[in-house]
Amino acid sequence: MKLKHLVRRISGTVAVALALALPTVTGTAEAAAATGADAAALAAANVGKSAGTCADLPTTNSLGGDQFLTSCSGGYSGGPEYWCADFAKWVWQKSGFAVQGLDASAASFRSYGLGHGTQHTSPSYRPSPGDAVEYGAPDGDIHHVAIVTAVDADGSIVTANGDWNGRHDAGSMAEFAKSSQVVSITIPAAETAVGSVPGSVDPANGYYIAGYTSPSTVSGNPYTPTAVCGSGFGVVDSHGLDGAQVYLLYNATTGQNCVTTLVDRPAGPVPLNATLSVQDGASASDPGNFASYAGPVRLAAPGACVKWGGSYGSTSWTSDWSHCG
Repeated sequence: MKLKHLVRRISGTVAVALALALPTVTGTAEAAAATGADAAALAAANVGKSAGTCADLPTTNSLGGDQFLTSCSGGYSGGPEYWCADFAKWVWQKSGFAVQGLDASAASFRSYGLGHGTQHTSPSYRPSPGDAVEYGAPDGDIHHVAIVTAVDADGSIVTANGDWNGRHDAGSMAEFAKSSQVVSITIPAAETAVGSVPGSVDPANGYYIAGYTSPSTVSGNPYTPTAVCGSGFGVVDSHGLDGAQVYLLYNATTGQNCVTTLVDRPAGPVPLNATLSVQDGASASDPGNFASYAGPVRLAAPGACVKWGGSYGSTSWTSDWSHCG
């Protein structure tokens, strides 16, 4: 435990130091000059592009690269992967925005928004160019992310969708990725609200707008809840602690819940904790002074209610018994 905590303090501090330097090194513009219009224009400029030179129809992106981050190399055995999040992250990164904490999963954009205070889930929110739009499905997971490239006068929005229109009969992630492209999709004004099921996206699979995330120039936590809890876990709930986020995750294969508390903007060790209790069962926690996160705390809870929570500095919170079954 002590070794884990020491490594986390060191890596968190180093990550923050690196993050402060990133905008002037990896971005195409100073972070302070980044705008949503920049991201929208870059995303629109890549409509029609494929995953890269690995694709069935090989292309380079508009900046001359042979892929969008790891679209051609992040999958199994170093092959192509589902790359909608790669494309959206690449757009923000090359436009000068902070991208720490984002990864190849569409769900990382929701975690990013919660950590930066730029997540919009109110049905009244009206998206802006450069925003990411996240699509959920009936299983509760975020399955797709796109970039808003324009907001028309009538309220409709235009989006650029990486890894779209791949061959559904391809039989593998790599084959789907190689056959897909960046596709422009317009969503009518009446279907842009959070919770809507746009008819122009994928209503057959129940895709609905789960939220919008605006990009930030402020470097956030380099870790994500799914990275902390491990493969197979998906975020099912979260709670803000005014400087940190407590996340509850679940792994449907193992029946385990996982709780982690992530600092929004790490700046050195701070008292943190993550707690989890199973009704009529076990309890666990991970208190300590950490730079980036507390946890993961994992317990099996198939068919049982759980009580989850955490603390950040002097602020703490614990849920009621919830998420039963």
